[in-house]
Amino acid sequence: MPFNPQSLMGGLGNLFGGLFGDSGGPARAGMDEYQKWAQQGINGMQPYAQAGQGAIGDYQKWLQNQKDPSAFINSMMGQYKESPYTQFLQQQAQRAGQNFGSANGMSGSSALAQQMQNNAGNIASSGMNDWMQKVLGINSQYGEGQQNMMNNGQNAANSLSNMYQNMGNTMGSGAYNQQQGKNHDFWNTIGGIGNIIGSFF
Repeated sequence: MPFNPQSLMGGLGNLFGGLFGDSGGPARAGMDEYQKWAQQGINGMQPYAQAGQGAIGDYQKWLQNQKDPSAFINSMMGQYKESPYTQFLQQQAQRAGQNFGSANGMSGSSALAQQMQNNAGNIASSGMNDWMQKVLGINSQYGEGQQNMMNNGQNAANSLSNMYQNMGNTMGSGAYNQQQGKNHDFWNTIGGIGNIIGSFF
């Protein structure tokens, strides 16, 4: 069989293409690009997931404190101190009562003393109730804040889980395509060698 230059040239092309080609390069480049962007997304979600995880312990402690409402209220009331404003209102009411008693000749009367005592008690009770409502409101907001952090953390963790799963699927598919490219280069090399040998026969 005569020498076939076309077979030789084709064989050389396949040989060099197989040896020096990089058929898996596009898959590898795609994987690198995907991994870069996926990592940015993961880095963005990570703080929320960590904050949510950190809120779990605080939320559990908060719930533990709410188990016995009476004990919680008593504990809060043990920390109550009359505000300067409440004391000021009591002083104003006392002065007003004394001035009223002096103007009407009732100074020192038991009725006036009783009235002044009632006024002071009402002011004190109002101040204490106002303080307690604020404390309970802040306490509720704290619990809601911890719960929101946990919920946001759970959402972030779910997103991270999905991102890792997608990354695994994409990287696995890319690795498969990259290996397919390497296989293609290998068989091109083998085929090129066969064509070169065949061109001489």
